[in-house]
Amino acid sequence: MNTVYLSLIIFLNVTLLSILVPGGPIENRDFSALKGFVFWGFNVFLITLGLVSFYTIYAVLSNNPSSNLLTKVIASGYMVVYAIDLAGIFPKSPTEMSKTLMLFEIINLCIATYLLILSFFI
Repeated sequence: MNTVYLSLIIFLNVTLLSILVPGGPIENRDFSALKGFVFWGFNVFLITLGLVSFYTIYAVLSNNPSSNLLTKVIASGYMVVYAIDLAGIFPKSPTEMSKTLMLFEIINLCIATYLLILSFFI
C-alpha cells in the first residue's frame, strides 16, 4: 500500500469533517437544544478525532507500527459519526438536515468506509 495515498485519504476525511462545522457553509442546523455536557462532549470527540487523524497521517508516512490500528480506529470513528447523524440518532435538531449536508455525509461515510477497507492492506 502506498503510504502517501493512504495519508491523503485520511487527510481527505479530516478535511471533509472540518467543513461540516455547525454554523459553517454546509451545516446549518440548530443544536441549541443539546445540553452543554452533551454538546461539548460531542465537540471534544470530533476535535479529538481530527487531531488523532493528523497524528495518524504522520504515523502512516513514518511507517509507525501503530498506524494500522490508528487508521482502523479513526475510520470507524468517522463511520459512526456519519452513520448516527444520517440515521437521525444523534445529534437531534429541530432543523432538518439539508440535502447538501446529507449528500456530503453520504460521500464522507463512503470515504470513511473505503479508508477502513484500505487499513486492512497496510
